[in-house]
Amino acid sequence: MRKLVISRRESLKLLGGLGAALAVPSGLAFAKTGASLKAESGEGVFFKGWQFRTDLVEANVSRYNSELAGKVQYQTVAGDYPSVMQNYLISGAEVDVLYGNPSQAVRYLEAGWLAPADDLPDFQEVASDMYPNIKDAWSYKDKLMGLSYFVSNRGIIHTNMKRFLDSGLTEADFPKNWPELYDVLYKLRDRGQKEPFLPHWFNEWFGIGWGFAFEVMNRGGAVADPQTHKPMLTDTGPAAETLEAWKRLWKDGFVSEEVLTYNEAAYTGAFRSGRFVMSPQQHYDLKLFNTPGNSPAAGSISFLPYQGQSWGMIDSAMYLMSSRKRPTPATDDVRRFLSWYGYKDQDGAYFVAEKFMKETMLFSAYKGVMEKPETAETIRASLAREGDAERLLEVYKHADYPKGIFNVVWSEEYNAWVKEKLSAFLLNDLEVVKTIHEMNDKMAALNDKYGIH
Repeated sequence: MRKLVISRRESLKLLGGLGAALAVPSGLAFAKTGASLKAESGEGVFFKGWQFRTDLVEANVSRYNSELAGKVQYQTVAGDYPSVMQNYLISGAEVDVLYGNPSQAVRYLEAGWLAPADDLPDFQEVASDMYPNIKDAWSYKDKLMGLSYFVSNRGIIHTNMKRFLDSGLTEADFPKNWPELYDVLYKLRDRGQKEPFLPHWFNEWFGIGWGFAFEVMNRGGAVADPQTHKPMLTDTGPAAETLEAWKRLWKDGFVSEEVLTYNEAAYTGAFRSGRFVMSPQQHYDLKLFNTPGNSPAAGSISFLPYQGQSWGMIDSAMYLMSSRKRPTPATDDVRRFLSWYGYKDQDGAYFVAEKFMKETMLFSAYKGVMEKPETAETIRASLAREGDAERLLEVYKHADYPKGIFNVVWSEEYNAWVKEKLSAFLLNDLEVVKTIHEMNDKMAALNDKYGIH
């Protein structure tokens, strides 16, 4: 089956500059923007996001408020973020700036709840600073939906090297693709590893359903066409092979039922415990897992390199601006804060993006962040083995992006439905072909619902 993803040429542009920074220092310097980012209206700005390093978020907001007369109030949204946020936007709640994945942003923009980033005074500078393929992923109907929060590879196969090598295997035994990975899991169990694998089957809207999507793409398939959003799962090939492998793993007792109930914190916490040998995780959690004191396996967590098959997929999020009615001076202040937080501060520095890179290894869509020598050093210092920085970029350059199911208005409805369907597939021993047909039927019905033909 033809692989429907962002072109390799565009994909290679994403971190080409960072690859150069890993090799030689950059001479780039950044000047002040000159634009005033100081709040002027005296009105509050309401900023909402999901649970991730809220300590950093609150510190960032505090700096803006203290230095630029801001009245920004940050709130973490608990529970099912897409559903809660949609209810906020429908009801006209006080939401000015918010986090959003492309899948959410498309829906919000289509509903008229977002003001696109094109309206920001520094839009042209922002757009030219973004890697072209990420800008494309974050655009809908020729509008840039938001500013860069993060870009990541979700599904890179983290590997506890101590457990792997203690099993008598070597790097020469690293699987090159998903079929080989499943074969290696049996070898690991036969050699005494009780928990060889923690799959991406956790109970979040970005959990088991996204795990299915990236494995299908890694195997050379597609869930839906990136342009027409027509369902593309077939009874044979990548989708069927993925579900058949899952069913075998489940029936052979590799995965406990508890995994299907995990939230993301429990999922990353389980791998951080050091019990598991391999697991698809976010690339930035390599820093978390390798930081002394965070995990018994700190210093031993590497990942499977690119050897002809991609691993995982591009996951990303933006800072978005709502279109709720406000006095014009208040709207201007929202734009000032969004530009400061999502791009450059009053000194022309990428303050927030660079802080997240240093503290958590979140990649940015901005060339000015990714191509700095300091970024290369942060990546090197976060990884376990000599050469892992270059190997990580190679995996990243080949990562797929599921545009067919992300950049479409029904994405969140499908995410919620497929999460339940795939859990039921395992728990209730549903048929592979029937499950594939039901996924295709669901996407077709959603296309009909929204007049997408």
